[in-house]
This record gives sequence, C-alpha cells and structure tokens, in this order.
Amino acid sequence: MGADDVATARAGADSARRALDLLFAFTEQRPVASVRDLAEALDIPMPTVHRYVAMLRDMGLIEEGSRGRYHLTMRVTALARAARQATPLVDIAEPYMRKLSDQIGESVLLMRLVHGHPVCIHSVEAVTRFRLSFEPGQPLPPLRGASARLLLGGLGRHERERYVDQALQSGARPPISGRDGFLREVERDTERGWAVSNQEIDEGVWAPAAAVYSEGKVVAAVSAPCPAFRVDEARRHELIELVRDAAAEISQAIGP
Repeated sequence: MGADDVATARAGADSARRALDLLFAFTEQRPVASVRDLAEALDIPMPTVHRYVAMLRDMGLIEEGSRGRYHLTMRVTALARAARQATPLVDIAEPYMRKLSDQIGESVLLMRLVHGHPVCIHSVEAVTRFRLSFEPGQPLPPLRGASARLLLGGLGRHERERYVDQALQSGARPPISGRDGFLREVERDTERGWAVSNQEIDEGVWAPAAAVYSEGKVVAAVSAPCPAFRVDEARRHELIELVRDAAAEISQAIGP
C-alpha cells in the first residue's frame, strides 16, 4: 500500500469516527438537535456536520423532525436490542450481584430457565457462605423454591400448567402446596415480582428472590439463600427489599 492509499484509508477512518461521534451526540438529555447544535457540541464546521447528517439520514439512522431538528430513528433501537442480546446476562448482573452480596453478607445466585429447568447460572459467594445442595450449572428442583415460581412467570398460563404436569409425570418432588396451590403461588409471585422460600429446597434455608425483566418479560431471578436461624422478621423484610432493588437494577441495565 502506497503513501496515498494510507492517507486515503486514514481519512476514511477519521470520517467514519466523526460520523459515529455525531450519532453518539444524541442522548437522553439531548434527544433532538439541529445541525448548529451538533456542530457546537462536537466542535466541527457546520458544512461537515451537514455532510455527516446526510449520510446518517440516508442510512436510516436519523431523521429530520420539526424546525430542522434531527432525532434518532427506530433502527437505532434495533441495534440496541442486538447489543443486549449479544451481552451475556451474567456480565450485566455480576456487579449488582456483588454489591448485593457485600450489603447482606450472603451469597447471591442468578437463576434462569435452561431447557425447561431452573438452573443457577452464576453465583457470587460470600465469605461466610454456608453449604447449599446445588452448585452453578446444576438444575434445581423444578417445583420448589422462590426462583422457580418467578421463572415460571415468564411462561403463559397454559405453558405453566403443562410445565407442572410434565415435571410431576417425570417424578419431580411435588410442590409443598400441591399442583393447584403452586400455580396460584406462581401467579401471585409473578404479579408482585418477588417471592420467598422457606426450607423448600434445603433444610434450614430461607431465601428471598426477585424477578429480572427484559422487555417486560421475566428472564431471570436473583436469589439470596440465608440460614433461617440468622434472619428474624425485620431482617427478612430488609433482605427482600435489597434483593428486589438488585433485580430492578439488573433489569434497568438490561434495558426496556
């Protein structure tokens, strides 16, 4: 590659970078902007901004609204969805799980439905961690526990019933409240977005859990199993609120 080719490639890269800078100049605080606004924000000449605006408009990434002011199009929303799909849930949830673990001094678990089974896909272990009967990657009882009920909230009513019936036919431990009672609990916990488990899976373990949402649907659950003897009524209320806060922060980080 000759010197002229290198210079041309560098100029093209700089131009693309400036166009992306212009795209990123649209924020929640500045959802619409005129060419003059963009030129001042990026400190580049207005004729250059006009050129980049025309290019981004031709690509369907921005469009002109009223009085010569531009805004992003729904095509950018599609890019955001693609980015969320490409970003592993664990990577998003990790810092919020670690923050929660530090706050409460207990281990924090992230649960998902994997091939129809509630599975712990990630955990942040506390220093004072007590032994649980399952480890990350191991399926949990399908009809026991606060997380299982919340995860079933991501299914439709008939899907939930089919899930429960198939689990029972496969020899799963039946829910403590029975089939119909369990389905009512799933509906209740889904509506409020949180649940608690009292020795449903492990003896002596009390666990609050809260739903994680993406686009309005339950995609995961955050849980914090605790030794039952360490939590009185006031502590239980505190733990429920902290777990709910962590799940809400993860949901917000995932996006609407």
